[in-house]
Amino acid sequence: MKQVFGRTFQFRLLLTALGVVAMACAPAMGQEGKLPRQVEGLEVEEHVGATLPLELQFETADGRKVSLGDYFPAATGRVKAGELPKPAVIFVGYYSCPVVCPVVQDKFVESLNSVDMTAGKDFNFLVFSFNPDDLPASAKGARDRALSRYVRAGTPEVDSGFVYHAGAVESTRQLANALGFPYRKVENGEYSHPVALFVISPEGVISRYIYGFDYPATQVKLALLDASDGKLARTIGDRFMFYCYTYDSSRGKYTIQAIQVMKLGGALTVVAVAALVGGLRLSEYLRNRSRARAGAAPTGMSTDGGRRASGGPSATGPAA
Repeated sequence: MKQVFGRTFQFRLLLTALGVVAMACAPAMGQEGKLPRQVEGLEVEEHVGATLPLELQFETADGRKVSLGDYFPAATGRVKAGELPKPAVIFVGYYSCPVVCPVVQDKFVESLNSVDMTAGKDFNFLVFSFNPDDLPASAKGARDRALSRYVRAGTPEVDSGFVYHAGAVESTRQLANALGFPYRKVENGEYSHPVALFVISPEGVISRYIYGFDYPATQVKLALLDASDGKLARTIGDRFMFYCYTYDSSRGKYTIQAIQVMKLGGALTVVAVAALVGGLRLSEYLRNRSRARAGAAPTGMSTDGGRRASGGPSATGPAA
């Protein structure tokens, strides 16, 4: 499904983000009430439902050569036995950005600290740079910064969930195009770009766009549950969230749906009534069975006593 980014709520977020980028990266220009020319035409175009180009090649912070498909084995048929395919959150930016990119990553990691899902185990956080000057050393520095702020960091499994990539101009451009994420270099050598995070399903399909600088933990968790089609849900509460919350594109966030809550409430009521009726019938059955057993014992005793009274053997010996 292809949606053009033009809704009022999301557009305000985009303007805010673009305005910050413009102020940080280039002198503001243009008439009052209009976007600076450095950011004109940099609106995000949503490609929800599209599959990413998984053949793209990148280099990680530790110098490994990887393909985008390595992070989505469910799409390439390379899922290992016992492995749960993971969704991913993608951020596209550059490591030398003076303000915006570091703030986005810091804010997102801060949100992840409050989400009861763990990077590396439940999802991956993938960062790509479009700046050709961002070498593996730059990617490593940015990754170290993120890990230093993530409260669950420190084990190989968790740390492996933060993957930062060096600047690969062509591959990153193709990835950004697939995401509908525009950017361009401005006069002072910096880059103008929107502020967005992309939630990707385990199959490499674009599931959700997150805009701005605020990432409520509940919204992040719902986006990950949505991307995994509920497979990350571990508790009844998680399943309730996945069932009862729906993404509201007009507001740019997940909201609870009254009709879903009513359906769930109705189902729970039916189960409760059935359990009550079943419990009452079982209780009645057990009471009747108990009465039947209590009434059988005196009848046998009466028969035995009657036999001795009519001339049976006596304990005092034979009759005269």
